[in-house]
Amino acid sequence: MYGVMQDMPAVTEAEYRLVEQHLGPDRPAGLVAHVAGPTADGWRVINVWNSEDDFRRFQSERLMRASGLAAQAGLDASKAAAFRAFTVSGDEMPFA
Repeated sequence: MYGVMQDMPAVTEAEYRLVEQHLGPDRPAGLVAHVAGPTADGWRVINVWNSEDDFRRFQSERLMRASGLAAQAGLDASKAAAFRAFTVSGDEMPFA
């Protein structure tokens, strides 16, 4: 498993939803879990993938385009941090 966490200071839910719209409604291949929500100073996204390759494919094929389209909203992809996920539990949830 491979996890990616991104903190986006000053990003609002509306700005996050803008990126979501550009990603499309279908669940990316290899995505195990997607968690997103507000923090004290912005927005946080945590994704767990089956593998780093699955994440990199999603990043190059969909995320970079969607983030570019929403860049005016203040998104900064360089603030993402990756980690190896050892435990993922709970029911699988839909992407949207």
